[in-house]
Amino acid sequence: MTQTRQKPKGGRGKGGYDFIRNGIDDYPLPTRLVYNFVAFVLWLFSSIVWPTRFEGLDELVDHVRERGTVIVMNHTSMVEPVVFIVGLWRRHVRVRPIYKVEFEKIGPAKWLFRRMGGIPVDRGSADLKALKAARDALGRGECVLIYPEGTRIKNDDQPIEVHGGFAMIAQMGKSDVTPTAVVGAADPYKTRPTRRRKPRIRCGRPISFTELDGTSRKEKLAEMERVAMERVYALRDELRHDYPGLW
Repeated sequence: MTQTRQKPKGGRGKGGYDFIRNGIDDYPLPTRLVYNFVAFVLWLFSSIVWPTRFEGLDELVDHVRERGTVIVMNHTSMVEPVVFIVGLWRRHVRVRPIYKVEFEKIGPAKWLFRRMGGIPVDRGSADLKALKAARDALGRGECVLIYPEGTRIKNDDQPIEVHGGFAMIAQMGKSDVTPTAVVGAADPYKTRPTRRRKPRIRCGRPISFTELDGTSRKEKLAEMERVAMERVYALRDELRHDYPGLW
């Protein structure tokens, strides 16, 4: 995949190598080996335990050959980020998942998430470091994966609060937003005889700011967040219709 390579930012300072600011392909060789080994193991495991069907993935891969996109998806379990990230890894697309900074309190999680390309964000503040890291990732051709719901939605009765910010990342990165949906990664209503999960993931058409209503920057951001999440839920409902019994 053709990507615009940027000069690595920072090196080993007081806090060690800065995995957040640098591109995955610029990580030190030992870290890249760990990254690819973990990705391979997860892909192999998920292929057996969570066999996933992707729709629209090839179109997404073609779309991000020159510049990354912000991918927004509904969130039902910890299965979908794993199968989605390794599915794109197999196609040589690097994905930077955004995760809440609370995970940084867990030492092993912090160590692993950062080395797997994760970008921690403090949702309670204007986290400029996370915004800039995501912006730079898009410029390198990496994709930024965001779950605007902020937590796993465990059933249809659970209230949903959509967290904004993904539109600003896309605008800062001169990119677009790709709505994506998943079903089958969770089974809250126990509709399946076994706990084996069969996720179905559908990638929608990327949304650019030029096609949106609004004249001011603020209006464009609000419209992007509204339209993108509407399309996420529309894709989710289409999947539920096409695959009865999968939630």
